[in-house]
Amino acid sequence: MKAGVAVIGGGISGLCCAYWLKKVGVDVVLFESKGSVGGNIRTENIDGFLIERGPNTALANRDMVDLIEELGISNQLTSPNPNARKRYVLLNGKLQPLPTGPIAFVTSPVFTTSGKLRIFREPFIRTTGDENESVGKFFERRFGREIADRAVDPFVSGIYSGDANKLSIRHAFPRLFEFEQGHRSVIRGLLFSKKDPASKLPKGAPGTIAFKNGMQTLTDALFERLGGAVHLNTAVSSIRGLGSGFALETDAGTDDFSAVVVCTPALVAAEMIDDLDPVLAKRFRSVYYPPVTVVHSAYPKEKVTKDPDGFGFLVPSAENRRILGSLWTSSVFENRAPEGYHLFTTFIGGSRRADLCDLSESDLKQISEEELTEILGIDGEPVFTSIKTWPRAIPQYNIGYEMVVNAIENFKMANRGAFFCSNFYKGISVGDCVKNGLTSAGEVIEFLRS
Repeated sequence: MKAGVAVIGGGISGLCCAYWLKKVGVDVVLFESKGSVGGNIRTENIDGFLIERGPNTALANRDMVDLIEELGISNQLTSPNPNARKRYVLLNGKLQPLPTGPIAFVTSPVFTTSGKLRIFREPFIRTTGDENESVGKFFERRFGREIADRAVDPFVSGIYSGDANKLSIRHAFPRLFEFEQGHRSVIRGLLFSKKDPASKLPKGAPGTIAFKNGMQTLTDALFERLGGAVHLNTAVSSIRGLGSGFALETDAGTDDFSAVVVCTPALVAAEMIDDLDPVLAKRFRSVYYPPVTVVHSAYPKEKVTKDPDGFGFLVPSAENRRILGSLWTSSVFENRAPEGYHLFTTFIGGSRRADLCDLSESDLKQISEEELTEILGIDGEPVFTSIKTWPRAIPQYNIGYEMVVNAIENFKMANRGAFFCSNFYKGISVGDCVKNGLTSAGEVIEFLRS
């Protein structure tokens, strides 16, 4: 029996978990089925355009900031353009800036007077929803229909590519759920909840994480630190319990480990544990990942009538558009496009219109062109287009997701030494994955010591 630990999956979760295990001297092996690591974090430079196939940025947390410092890549960070704080929402076919402060909120055309006044009632609403309430219903109940439709609905599509009326508030936004449970109000919770001093960002640390040469800078640095611990092109087909430890079936044969951390998408994890726990495997197969198509397109600046002077825009469901929104990439960061061009990153599909992702690339290109032309007043076709469809993009923490969580907890109690660390569990964001990688590594270390 090997005394080591197997980490399965070379996305950001697996890389972080393996990195922290190796850092403290644990004999760790990371198995990745593909020929490269990083998962959905992938950066490409095509004809002078810097393309992010996956996440463009990450919301900073203390664990991520410390990790970047440890890896020695702080000097490769880049800051968003100050104008990127401005975000737009499409309302009645026109772009309207979302308010970023109290004064802007009062004067904002996004919400009616009655919609604005409705928000001030929130601290005095004493009702609480049930644990299976959707994100949409939660915000409608606490803040009113306008906020739910015009702000929360597009936000959920932008973050999750999801449906606000299907996502569980308890699991998709647990902190807001806890605010209501503990403070009887989201606003009161924001104002009066205790903050963990250890989670506070260091002075001068960026609130948004992005790199000059793209997000792959982070995963490449982790891969370099792990060195020979990473086994590429090595898929794990099954995990078997050995009474004390686990046997992993791989393309190269069978290996035994004292502990295993599964960091793959839910469907892949289901195939590996099917014989070990068919109940959990079934739950994993129930996790929905909607498809998302990402269209990168560039236009000469003089052809774009509307000045893309912010982060981009999101589209509420009520607008009945074929896109979820668009990120104004070259406006947010320098060196994303050659001089004289605007680069846009447009999103199609998600839970709202999953069917569109089945279209041909030429049809998807046409959708992006037509929508951007109408919304931004573009004259002419793009000079550059690159399209990537993720058939299974982002896991949805939909209503009923607690059955997945409960099944995982039961599995861990029955199979000591087995852990899960992936974006289908405890957070979808890059920051969540980094944090959960550290937490999982700590759990593994505690198990090995016991």
